[in-house]
Amino acid sequence: MDTRRQNLIVVVANARDQAKQLLALLESQRHPQTNRSSSLYLALVSMQKRLKAMDSAPAVAQLVPDLEQLVTLCEGKLAPIKPLLEEALHIAQSVRG
Repeated sequence: MDTRRQNLIVVVANARDQAKQLLALLESQRHPQTNRSSSLYLALVSMQKRLKAMDSAPAVAQLVPDLEQLVTLCEGKLAPIKPLLEEALHIAQSVRG
């Protein structure tokens, strides 16, 4: 497995874990960003599954637009996840070359 892809899997998993924790917190507070947090978490779960199924750099590069979109969701209470997604985006862009 390509080291960059492996690193991307780890970063996305960390972002997913952090998103899950934030989602639980926001749900318990009935915070207005709960829906956005849920969307972010589910997108990261899906992305992690896609990453594990991919076997080539070009396939990983297809995630760049998705990661760019997820970065834009990270405002307000979701801001702590933004650095992880930016790191994932940087890795995916480096695979794209």
